[in-house]
Amino acid sequence: MKKQLTLQERAQKFSLKNAVGYALQDGTNTLGALLVSYVTFYATDSLYLSAVSIGMVLAFSRVFDGITDLLAGALIDRTRTRWGKARPFVLVGFLYWVSVVAIFSTPERFSDIGKLIWIFVTYNLCNAVFNTLIGVSKGVLLKRTTVSDSARIKTLTMTSLLVSLAAIVIAVVLPLLIAKNNTPGGWRMLAIGFAVIGCISTAITFFCCVEFTEDELVELGLEKAGQGKETKLSFRDYGRAIIKNKYMVIYVAQYAVAMLAMGLFNGAGTYYYSTNLGDLTLMSAVSMVSFLSYPLYPIYPKIIAKIGPINFTRATFLIGAIGFAARAMVGNNLVLLCVSSFFAGFLLTGINLVGQEITIQCMDYSYLKNGIRAEGIYMALTGFTYKAAMGVSSAIMGFLLGIANYDGAQSVQPTSAHIMINLMFNIIPAVVGVLMFFTFKSIRVGEENQKLRAALQAEEE
Repeated sequence: MKKQLTLQERAQKFSLKNAVGYALQDGTNTLGALLVSYVTFYATDSLYLSAVSIGMVLAFSRVFDGITDLLAGALIDRTRTRWGKARPFVLVGFLYWVSVVAIFSTPERFSDIGKLIWIFVTYNLCNAVFNTLIGVSKGVLLKRTTVSDSARIKTLTMTSLLVSLAAIVIAVVLPLLIAKNNTPGGWRMLAIGFAVIGCISTAITFFCCVEFTEDELVELGLEKAGQGKETKLSFRDYGRAIIKNKYMVIYVAQYAVAMLAMGLFNGAGTYYYSTNLGDLTLMSAVSMVSFLSYPLYPIYPKIIAKIGPINFTRATFLIGAIGFAARAMVGNNLVLLCVSSFFAGFLLTGINLVGQEITIQCMDYSYLKNGIRAEGIYMALTGFTYKAAMGVSSAIMGFLLGIANYDGAQSVQPTSAHIMINLMFNIIPAVVGVLMFFTFKSIRVGEENQKLRAALQAEEE
């Protein structure tokens, strides 16, 4: 007969069911995002719309997308149902997949203006509304289904590994499927096929990920009975709560810098291999070395448990910085390029793995310090920061290429363009990695939370 776990045992135990549900949600969202990323190609090569017009539609959509993060966070913080705070938003996944199908079902009989309006509406419903609600709520879902720090780290590590592997497989298979289905009807059937997988995964996630109740959280000492200020907060209150949370302010600032660096080296990659090294095919070969880091994922939770999430993140920043600095000097030597790129790949490993855990600890700090439980808005803030950083990095890259006199119409680029591309792809990320190594240690939120919890328990006794 299976032993019935006590509440304390259940709270500390790693739940494979929760982890699978959480990973499925993240994985299928990645599946949808990859498909939706082809909307420009679908619009120009299947619907025969102007590249400029569809580009303008998507540009306006991204502005709207950033704003909705904060609205979604406030909505989640005000939600209280018998299913919990974040779990109801898992069901938004069904609406998300309906909107994905709608994007790729643009009526052919519409005029070009009508098609652009259809794509604008469905794309914004998909990304700015439904995907934002899912993205902001998933961190709150993790926090309320997995209350143990160590169990959350294991869940995040498992999710990151599975999603990374799935993304690589999808990135290989999807172009082949598109090549065979590049007609309006073909795109529609492709989207429906993906939606079936997505809806099944959404249902599994909803039934696997069950939140601890408010009473259970109180019994575990994670909530204080009758303290629920989060349902009454205005946006001004949210702003004050975040400003008073020094660790969240520091983390968001550092996260923004890290994401700016990521946007630059991701955007500059094609330029570096085609212009500086003169061989774009090297990019595919070098990208394969990322597979070599995957066997390390199972040991990451043990390392994090030993040295803590902050020190783990600092270590990966430093290793990555060394890799980027080395790659700036190796030229097109394939062996050295692969070795340096392998180490460069560690730059964001830490923040990608434990970023949500740090955000959750910042949520707890706000509650323990000020009695304010603002969960959704904290996840929304990191989501907004990411989107803003990606937009700003694109603008910065365009500006830097411009002042370096890069001209895509020319077969040979000036030395200034080569230097600038190397700066964006290697030097800036290396400098950011070193900067993060020294500054990230200021986020002592885990230690501070332990002191606050100890003081709270002493008061109750």
